[in-house]
Amino acid sequence: MEEKGGFIRFLDPGRDLRQMADLLEEAFGDDLTEEGKHSIRELRSLGRLGPLAWMLFLVDPEMYEGVRGLVWDEGGQVVGNVSIYPVAPDRWQISNMAVAPSHRRKGIGRKLMKAALIRICEEGGRWAILQVREDNAAAISLYKSLGFEEIGAIREMELMKPAVPGGARPWSGEIKPFNPSWWSEEYELAEASVPSGLRWLHQLKEADFRPWSTRPLLNRLAYLIQGYKLHHMAAFKDNKMVASAALWQKLFGGTHRLQFLVHPSVRGEVEGALVEAVASPLRKPFRGRAFTRIPVGYKALAEALEQVGFRTKRVLVQMRLDIEKMNKEVLADDE
Repeated sequence: MEEKGGFIRFLDPGRDLRQMADLLEEAFGDDLTEEGKHSIRELRSLGRLGPLAWMLFLVDPEMYEGVRGLVWDEGGQVVGNVSIYPVAPDRWQISNMAVAPSHRRKGIGRKLMKAALIRICEEGGRWAILQVREDNAAAISLYKSLGFEEIGAIREMELMKPAVPGGARPWSGEIKPFNPSWWSEEYELAEASVPSGLRWLHQLKEADFRPWSTRPLLNRLAYLIQGYKLHHMAAFKDNKMVASAALWQKLFGGTHRLQFLVHPSVRGEVEGALVEAVASPLRKPFRGRAFTRIPVGYKALAEALEQVGFRTKRVLVQMRLDIEKMNKEVLADDE
C-alpha cells in the first residue's frame, strides 16, 4: 500500500517500537493517563531489544497483541500508527490511532483506518470497536464517515487533592464491608448495572469477580503482597445488593483505583453515602492520585465524586462498526 511520500506496512517490533513510543507521546501529550505513560515506557524498553523483541513475543503472544498493527512509513520514519487486536472471536479493537502533528491533514489517518478495517476483515473479524475522546470532533467525524456508530461513553475522573465532603444524602439501606463470598451477587449486579454498549469493549466475565479466596484475611494478604490495600463496600436494600464500590489503595503512593456499580433502581439515592464510605481512606493521609472510570449515565455518582474532590479528566466515546454490513466502497482507495 504505497503512496507518494509514504506507504503503509505492518509494524515491525524489531525496529519500530521506540519510534511508535515517540509518536504516541507526541500525538497524545498531556492527554496520556498514567497507564498510557507506563505503556510508552514499556514500548521503549522493548524497543531497546531490537530484533530480540520478536523472541519475547514468541514466548508471550499476548504481549504482541498489544502492539500489532500498521504504520505509515515516510522515508524510514514512523509518522502514523494504528494498532489492531482481537478481543473476542468475532471482535477486534482498534487503538493507538495516531499521526504526527507535522503530518496531519494529509489523509494519513483515514488511509490507516481503512487499511486496519481491511486487515480485520481478512482475519475474519465481524466487528471493529474503538474509543475516542468526546471533544475530538475530527476523529469522530472520520470514524462516522467509515460507518462507525456510538454505543456509549465512559467518564474518566481523577483526584489530585481530597476535599472535605459536604455531607452525603442519607441512605435508607445499609452499607457494609464486602464479604468475598458475595462475589456472585456482585457479578449479577454488574450484569444489571453496566450499560450494554460499554460491554463491547470490556466484556463482563465471572472470573473478574471471583476472588482468589473467599476468606477475607487471605484476600487481604494477597493484595498486600501486590502493594495494595483493598477497601470494598456493598450497599443493600431489602436484603439485595444494589451497589458496590472498591478502592485499590496503593500502600506507598502512586495511582489508587476505584470501581463502582450502581443498580438503575437506586441511582440518585445511594451514591453520596457509597462514595464517602469507600473513599474516606484516601484522606489519611493522601499521597499520589486516585482514578476511576464510570459510565456517563452515572450522573449522580459523578456529582458525588466531585463533592470529595474528583474532577473529570476526559470523556471517551465507545464506537463500533459492523464490517459485514458496511459499505465496502468506503474502503476503496481515495482518489
